[in-house]
Amino acid sequence: MGCVVIEHFQEIEFNDADFGKNLDARVDAQNDKPGKFSIHSNSVAAFECIKIYTTRPFTTDNKQDIVDGVRIKTSWGKHLVVFNDQAMNFAKAMDAACAHQKINEITTDTSPYWQQCRR
Repeated sequence: MGCVVIEHFQEIEFNDADFGKNLDARVDAQNDKPGKFSIHSNSVAAFECIKIYTTRPFTTDNKQDIVDGVRIKTSWGKHLVVFNDQAMNFAKAMDAACAHQKINEITTDTSPYWQQCRR
């Protein structure tokens, strides 16, 4: 099995019992720095496609954006929120990791949303 390199954000006010309902996530990308690590495909217990409501990064404006994302539940019970607005989305990256293909990155560096915000 392979792994996927992800940058994840701390979710604001999420109830563990709601995992699997594809509820929207709220993150503060303006003030919170993402955590980055490699997650082994065996460590992903489940994931769901969601919409992320986030404060716009790299600005002090009070703007909110909605971006595609995934909520990942790890085998140790933690929930991670990842921006998923890219060609190699999380589902494809997991398929590639399970097939022992190259390591894929799901990070803000490969996110069109984050790239346009940096301009």
